[in-house]
Amino acid sequence: MRKEYEQGVKVALVHAAIQWKDKEKNLAKLLALNEEAARAGARIILNTELATSGYAFENRSDIAPLAETIPGPATEALGEIAKKYGSYICLGLPEVDPETGIFYNAAALIGPAGLVIGKYRKAVPAFRENLWAARGNLPVPVMQTEFGELGILICADAYYYKPARAAALKGARLLLVPANWPPEHHDPDNFWRARAAENGIYVLVCNRTGMDKTMDCRSAESVIIDNHGEVVKQVSSPDDTIIYDILPLKSGKFFSSAADNILGQRRPHCYGNISLDTFSQINPAMMLSLPEPAGFTVATLQFRPVSRNPAANVEKILRLIDEASYKVTEKGMPLNLVILPELSTTGIIFERREAKELCEEIPGPTIDVFTQKAREKNIFIVLGIAEKQAGKFFNTGVLIGPEGVKVTYRKVHLSSFDKEWAEAGESDFSAFDLPFGRVGMLLGYDLLFPEAAECLAKWGTDILCVPALWEDRKSKFIWEARLGEQMHLAVANQWGDFGEVHVLGESLVYSYSRYPEKRLKLKSPAEGDEINIMRLNVNDVREKRFVENVDYGILLNLRKCRRMRLAFRKI
Repeated sequence: MRKEYEQGVKVALVHAAIQWKDKEKNLAKLLALNEEAARAGARIILNTELATSGYAFENRSDIAPLAETIPGPATEALGEIAKKYGSYICLGLPEVDPETGIFYNAAALIGPAGLVIGKYRKAVPAFRENLWAARGNLPVPVMQTEFGELGILICADAYYYKPARAAALKGARLLLVPANWPPEHHDPDNFWRARAAENGIYVLVCNRTGMDKTMDCRSAESVIIDNHGEVVKQVSSPDDTIIYDILPLKSGKFFSSAADNILGQRRPHCYGNISLDTFSQINPAMMLSLPEPAGFTVATLQFRPVSRNPAANVEKILRLIDEASYKVTEKGMPLNLVILPELSTTGIIFERREAKELCEEIPGPTIDVFTQKAREKNIFIVLGIAEKQAGKFFNTGVLIGPEGVKVTYRKVHLSSFDKEWAEAGESDFSAFDLPFGRVGMLLGYDLLFPEAAECLAKWGTDILCVPALWEDRKSKFIWEARLGEQMHLAVANQWGDFGEVHVLGESLVYSYSRYPEKRLKLKSPAEGDEINIMRLNVNDVREKRFVENVDYGILLNLRKCRRMRLAFRKI
């Protein structure tokens, strides 16, 4: 535990081998394992998804004998253990609504009094659950416990950012996730870690083991993730096992300054587009006036700028563009789109005095040089530049084509370095149409805020271009987690040491497909100038799906964000 925390609460994940369709045997096993965990001092115990029944069912009749009400026999049996030991127990099970006969993939939280204190129904039924389970119709629950507030999601709900974000904004500092995620499916680790890092909360994911009807879960992993997205424990076992850990408390409560920090940096007034239901239409491409889909070639140009030497940096950028063009031509393809790092022409800026010297107006002489290069090569160029306007300085992204500047974007979420010299952008996130598809732009640190990416995705963006200056290795996994917003992704990062700052390189082009096995990734090394080139297909990103059964009043609440910002300043 960190030094600022003087206490902790013991938690347990019951990683059990669940027998398909054998409710009696499963419940007996769960009772034994949960009592073992409670006897060992666990005050918060998490069980797997559909723990009483197993997972794969063909229709409503198939699940009917195994479903029960909440509260019901299973929660009452586990309630005896919770009451005996003063524990909180979370159980995943198939629920039947007694008033409608509708079945849900559900989870219940049982408190130390032995009673159900909260219930959740899975918002995103996955795989073959749609053959028997209705989509959840309850808000993400946040329950008050003696240790503070905690929330519950179920498995694939955590693939999308909004349910976890809603829980965190409602006060949850611990998220419980019962799961049934077999290892041969696409790896969920980055998404589970992202939900922790994006919200500054702890996440417990209890998977299962054993054989289901159609799934081999013997290598499935349960994980404990801290409030920075770091995996604390990751365990798989072919046999029943209980995974223990201690979560830190402060004054007896869940505490995370990371939550107040990251949530306080949100800019909800820029996120309005997340509330648009643009992809439930029969023909979203027509409604959004998307350009005709076409194949195109993208290149990320990773390089190390010379600090405070724009002329040298511009010269290097032009050489790299020529080199990328030559490489693509050798392969018999046209080069369409080039992405360069954040603050490409200046390198990192540490203080306002430097900004006064290095920032320039847009359009201006540097933009004119890149416009000429774009015209010469018949390409589009995305790069980061330090901008000045009316005495203010901005960390700005620019999209330049043969005719000049197409669009500018002023960075909305400022890093700690940016805040020393730059003003935050205030506009909505907007996309721009090119001959081959719709292009969106973010800058580096924006990637930690999924709302920014989804604003662009809901407006039909095909490729997300990200000039970056990323120095935090622990959070870099968030890049790939942004594939959850269903766009091709191209990140061009700087590399090298700049004073005490080490920029990571590892620029990335990642093609998106709904089918994980069809996704392609090219990554640059951590050091060295490097060009990544990939041919992308716009059709792969035109079928998007979003979670809409959420309360946008919570996600877009301006007052709550301001309160969190003030709370963090007081810490």
